[in-house]
Amino acid sequence: MAEAREPAKFAGINWVAVGKGTLASIILALTLTFAAGFIFYATRITESIMPWVTAFVLFFSVALGGAMAAYSAGGRGLYHGAAVGVAFFILLWLAAAFVFPGPLAAVDIAEKFFLSLSAGAVGGILGVTLVV
Repeated sequence: MAEAREPAKFAGINWVAVGKGTLASIILALTLTFAAGFIFYATRITESIMPWVTAFVLFFSVALGGAMAAYSAGGRGLYHGAAVGVAFFILLWLAAAFVFPGPLAAVDIAEKFFLSLSAGAVGGILGVTLVV
């Protein structure tokens, strides 16, 4: 009988778990973004709170993806969560550069990077310590 092989790892990071967490983050972010857009359209909520809503969507989706990656990997929550945060940021940055091909503000890029990184790290730590 053939032995089960271990998932691809490099320096202690389970990249399959990071990929699953990143995919979950993208799906959740898109779902929450569409829900928020519908709520803004269908209600009288002012658009002045939109930056807060988008920050919440980003943080929540990346934190949940980081928790899923860390739980799936079974350890090293900080690394797995941070890897999900960085992967999500890179994909978000590439999508933004494709959709809005103009110049990007460095402050906005840094803000999204640190928000993604911290959300992934927090989610990864919670994913390892909490039973999901």
